[in-house]
Amino acid sequence: MKDTTAPSEKTETATQKARTKEQKAREKERRKKERAERRALRRYRFAFAFFRLVMKPFAKLKFRFRYDSLKKIKGPYLLLANHNMEMDPILLGIAAGRQAFFVASEHIARKGFGTWFLMRYFHPILHRKGKDGARSVLSILKTLRSGSSVALFPEGNRSFDGVTCPIPEATGKMAKHAGVPLITYRFEGGYLTQPRFSVKLRRGRVTGHLVHVYQPEELRRMTDEEVNAAIAADLREDAYEAQERERIAYKGKKLTRGIESTLYRCPRCGAFGTLVSDDKTVRCDCGYEASYDVYGYLNGESMRDLNAAQREALRQRLAEAVAAQQEEQERQEKQGEQQKEDFIFRDTVTVRRIGADHEVLWEREGAIAADPGGVYITGEDGEWIRVHELAVYSRNAIAAHCTDELIAHDIRGSEQFCALKYLHLQEEVQK
Repeated sequence: MKDTTAPSEKTETATQKARTKEQKAREKERRKKERAERRALRRYRFAFAFFRLVMKPFAKLKFRFRYDSLKKIKGPYLLLANHNMEMDPILLGIAAGRQAFFVASEHIARKGFGTWFLMRYFHPILHRKGKDGARSVLSILKTLRSGSSVALFPEGNRSFDGVTCPIPEATGKMAKHAGVPLITYRFEGGYLTQPRFSVKLRRGRVTGHLVHVYQPEELRRMTDEEVNAAIAADLREDAYEAQERERIAYKGKKLTRGIESTLYRCPRCGAFGTLVSDDKTVRCDCGYEASYDVYGYLNGESMRDLNAAQREALRQRLAEAVAAQQEEQERQEKQGEQQKEDFIFRDTVTVRRIGADHEVLWEREGAIAADPGGVYITGEDGEWIRVHELAVYSRNAIAAHCTDELIAHDIRGSEQFCALKYLHLQEEVQK
């Protein structure tokens, strides 16, 4: 029998079949992706439960960890805590009692097997220190809306002196608009267990306190600024205020070693970069000698007060350097001389350039320096590059962003290298 179907109808039928086939392929791919996501989520939950079971007795034994449990609080929720030691994510996971996705610095993406392990079993949300957190915020909100909880240390840094670091202004806005309960959780004792300069953990006492659970309705009645202020107040800890109330010994080995990686000014003569430590003492050429004791004091002075004093001294030094630089520039211009480098700080370091996919593009021995104009690092060809954004991570490493691109530089120095002085100077210059 002759086919009387019009050519146009045949074309339309073929097109519909192709679309149907394409739709089925997309649906199949979607179901496959959903199954993979469910398997991954089961893997994350199993890994979380297993490692919590393993680490809980260790934390109680090693740190005398006592905590308020969050296990009865239903998720998803946004969990915020203050940050003092590298073990904080583990301690917060123990207190939470249920799986959550942690926000972590992107440098963990260059840990080899460690990176593979963390991404496969815990899948942290990676955040670039020093850069705009818009991408991180989107990932956090997406995770919360998928039904999973997120844990975050909003300071973005461990305390350098025992006092909680400032909370970024965008934190309150994110928490308010997340549409889930906000939990604030405060650790005490973490800083003295692992001072930022320390090369060894100390054994004393760490406690975790549930401060507040803010329901979405409560957050909606608050402004972004009010939410941020509430978070800052809830998470604030001053390790030395606690020590004044109840002196707790934090015992360990090499208590003073590495202290010059945080303390960049001699408390006696006021010189910058002259302190040298060993396991028990720190010395300066002026004859100053001190020891860091089990209560967290350096010859009776707290790191909080020493840090405040050195920052004020740096502020004065910077003001003097600005005035001197302007005077010298005027003199050189009159005499036609070439301007000379006049750095306040300068250190030999290893400079690594990091690509958008977290890979190391190149690694060179170079330098980092600071003058009244800001902080600079040496590039691939040895030329000085201005640092626009800077953050300190781990013990004394620097994440530096020199352009608006997602390309960053990773700066590593010796055990004695002080990254904090560059952070302080950059913050003063940008005020």
